[in-house]
Amino acid sequence: MYKLTKDLQNYSVTKISDLSEKTVILRSCLNVAVSESGKVTDSTRITESLPTIKFLADNAKRVIILAHLGRPKGYSKELSFWNVRDVLESQLGTTYDVQFVPFGTNPELTSNIILSDNIRFFEDEENTDLEKRLQFAKELAALGDVFVNDAFADYRESASTYDIAQVLPSYLGFKFIEEVEQLSKLSNPERPYVAVLGGAKLSEKLDVLNALGEQADKILIGGAMAYTLMKAKGIEIGNSKFEEDKIFVANEIIQKYGDKLVLPLDHLIADEFSEYSSYEYVNGSAIPEGTVAIDIGRETIGLFLENISNAKTILWNGPMGVFEWSHSSLGTKEIGSAIDQASAYKLLGGGDTIAAINKFGFSNFSHICTGGGAMLAFIANDNFPTLDVILR
Repeated sequence: MYKLTKDLQNYSVTKISDLSEKTVILRSCLNVAVSESGKVTDSTRITESLPTIKFLADNAKRVIILAHLGRPKGYSKELSFWNVRDVLESQLGTTYDVQFVPFGTNPELTSNIILSDNIRFFEDEENTDLEKRLQFAKELAALGDVFVNDAFADYRESASTYDIAQVLPSYLGFKFIEEVEQLSKLSNPERPYVAVLGGAKLSEKLDVLNALGEQADKILIGGAMAYTLMKAKGIEIGNSKFEEDKIFVANEIIQKYGDKLVLPLDHLIADEFSEYSSYEYVNGSAIPEGTVAIDIGRETIGLFLENISNAKTILWNGPMGVFEWSHSSLGTKEIGSAIDQASAYKLLGGGDTIAAINKFGFSNFSHICTGGGAMLAFIANDNFPTLDVILR
């Protein structure tokens, strides 16, 4: 778990001196959901970026916004920021003008809010040659006087999130500070501390599972990641997908933290992994041969609810089953509802988790972290490079 030892408010964007005379390079998180044609379909991350953008637009000489969208291999019209610009300007309101700089152009800058095109169109943004990446960061830094990072979710080291902070005086945006301060509450949680983990792959959550084994009192595990752990315990899982190359690691986790892990006791199964397959509940932890589990069962739901009802701190990441299908959504719905109603500090994150609470209309949470990967990395590690480079 990352241990915060400094007051982040001392590194806030509000601490920039002589701001009215400065051009600020702002790294925002605008990695929003878009349609195949590039239209924004979920503008949550744009909305959450507004406070820092507005503050800089109101107080700085100019703000140049850098951000990424998806994982393009070179230029892509669908992942260009043309629609992001329209949504951003609409949400900012009529008193603000956003000038979009398309990739490959070099227009005269006429607005005090500049939105550069998808930073990942530039090859050196994530170049494995660190010298080339640093050189690109220096080129970006030459555009302004100070750097502000407000992209907590974009936690991997790149030219625009990490290297540039080695070149310019650097500060933190409001969203970045909020995310870190909320997550830091998990370093000294009120107990019982219950973690609820779901989703597809155990491999994606090995680090955080090991960390939570040390930190949490109970870890409730649903979703497909449970099947690798069940397989490691010698429980039959039918045709349910598991990660064979992670069985050894799963055994190690069971040996170390078995008293804290709470695995499914029963399941909703289907003949095949299809929304239109026949399905039924089965008692017992074993999944019958020739079937796949698509949700946790009712006994498991009851056991999970019991643990959640006693918790004083709850972390939730990942659905309990295929919640997108109506007949296999009960596990995620019931667990989400219990967390929603619990009297506890409740923190959740991850795209599927947020999709689930939106689907079922849950909203009573202490904090929702939109960067699921960043959240898990913060919990699992004692360093966080894009923060440490600013706090150094």
